[in-house]
Amino acid sequence: MSYKKFFSIFLFCIGITTLAIFCNEPVDPFSNEYPIKSPITQEGYQIVLATTDLGIGENRFAFIVLSDKGFINRDYIVVTFYATANHIHESKNTAQFMYWDDLNRGSFVANEIFPYPGKWDFKVDFVDNKKDISINGTFTVNKKTVAPDKGDKAPTEKSKTLDDVVSFQELSTGNVIDLELYRHSINEAIKSGKPTVVTFSSPAFCRDETCGPQVKVLQKLSTRLNPSMNFIHVEIYDNPVELQNDSKSGLYSEAFKKWGLPSSQWTFIINCIGEISHRYQGFVSSEELYKTLRFYITEEGIKNHCLAT
Repeated sequence: MSYKKFFSIFLFCIGITTLAIFCNEPVDPFSNEYPIKSPITQEGYQIVLATTDLGIGENRFAFIVLSDKGFINRDYIVVTFYATANHIHESKNTAQFMYWDDLNRGSFVANEIFPYPGKWDFKVDFVDNKKDISINGTFTVNKKTVAPDKGDKAPTEKSKTLDDVVSFQELSTGNVIDLELYRHSINEAIKSGKPTVVTFSSPAFCRDETCGPQVKVLQKLSTRLNPSMNFIHVEIYDNPVELQNDSKSGLYSEAFKKWGLPSSQWTFIINCIGEISHRYQGFVSSEELYKTLRFYITEEGIKNHCLAT
C-alpha cells in the first residue's frame, strides 16, 4: 500500500483521536503550510516536520519519518542541521523516539539551538532494511516565534469552563469527558500560584499526521499529578455543537485567537509566575511531558518557580 493511500485511510477515515466520528474538517485552513513535508526519496521515505514555528535560540525540533509501509520507529535517529545563505553552520544531533502513548507510532524529538534566522536545511540518517537512508528537508528560523515562546508572559485570556456552558458538548469536539480539564479558565489557573499545562486542540478534527490524542494525555497526567498543578484543555472552536452537524461552521474560540497560534494543536507549560516555560507544537506524549513536569513537583521546582505549595 502506498503511503498516500495509507494516510488517506488512517487519518481521515479512521481519525487518530476519535475513531472515525468525523471524516470532514472545517474550512478556513491556516494560512501557513503545516506541517512541512520533505520530498519523497526514491526509496519512498519522507519526513513530516511537526515544529514549524521556530525562532533564534533553543527549540524543540520534532518530526515523523514515513515509508511506503507506514511509520518508522527507532530508538533514535541522527539529524544534521545546516545554515544557508550568509552563515556557515553545521550541527549534528540525536533525535530520540517518543511513542505516542497507546499508539504504535511516534515522533523523533531533538533540542537544538539555532543561532541565525533564515532558511535552514536538515538531513536525517538511519538504517532501514539493512540500507542506509538519508532524507533531506528545509525549514525557516524566524527572529521571533509566532506563538508565545519560552520566557514570554502567558496571555491571560479567559477560556470556557463548566460554569459557562449548559452541557459538556459545548466545551469540546472530542469524546473524552474529564470535567477536571474544564474546571478552571486559563486566567484563573495563572492566578492560582500553581504551574499550569494548557492544551489547545480540537480532538474530532485532527488535520494532519502530527496531530494526536492530546486530551487523553492531559487526562492521564492530570489524574497522576493533580492537585500539584492545573491541567486545562481549550477547544480551538467556539461552537463544537454546531460542528457536529456542519463541519464548515467552525468559528475559532477567543482564547485560541488571543494566543495567536499558527497551527491547530499546541501544549504549553506555564510556570507559577505566569511565564511560558515549555511549548510543544503538534502532539507531545505523556512521557515527554512528564519528564519536564517532574521538576515542578520537586522541592527545587517549588522553591524556584511556585508562589504557593
